[in-house]
Amino acid sequence: MPQDAGTLERLIASFPGLSAIGGADWQPVEDIKSGRTSDELAESERELGISLPDSYKRFLSISGGFSLAGGAVQFGSQHPFFHEFSAFENLTIQQRQRIAASGDPWPPPSEGMLCFAEMFMLADGDQVLFDVKQGLRDGEYSVYYYAHEDSPASVVKLASGFEEFMNGFLSYPQWG
Repeated sequence: MPQDAGTLERLIASFPGLSAIGGADWQPVEDIKSGRTSDELAESERELGISLPDSYKRFLSISGGFSLAGGAVQFGSQHPFFHEFSAFENLTIQQRQRIAASGDPWPPPSEGMLCFAEMFMLADGDQVLFDVKQGLRDGEYSVYYYAHEDSPASVVKLASGFEEFMNGFLSYPQWG
């Protein structure tokens, strides 16, 4: 059995909601990365300055990422990272004018959230994020969807934690 298949089997065993990954809607499953070591996970937590949820670390220990459905969902090696935006007064004149013309608030509502995947349910470039501002609750951060093309950009709660998210996101009605 190829290593990729073994990785998928371990992910499905850990997150049973991923069993739909074998369906035609989610093919191809590509770019399956090797899991991260406990030392690599500890280094990520040190660099980020926060504790990651155990369920997310379990995911990362099995696979450092993969993509589904031609990139509609991407857990990549660039994840996780914080959404950090410059102060309005530090933006270029053109950036400030564009924001003022749009009427959207600054910074966007995802400020300070931790991105762990790209997910294009509504538009290319949308992401899923942990809301780390409230700290871990029962070992988890709430999971939000960042719809960057909404006007104004919005964040919508998807799940109370990573495990709930992983066991449910393939069945979200938005994928229709």
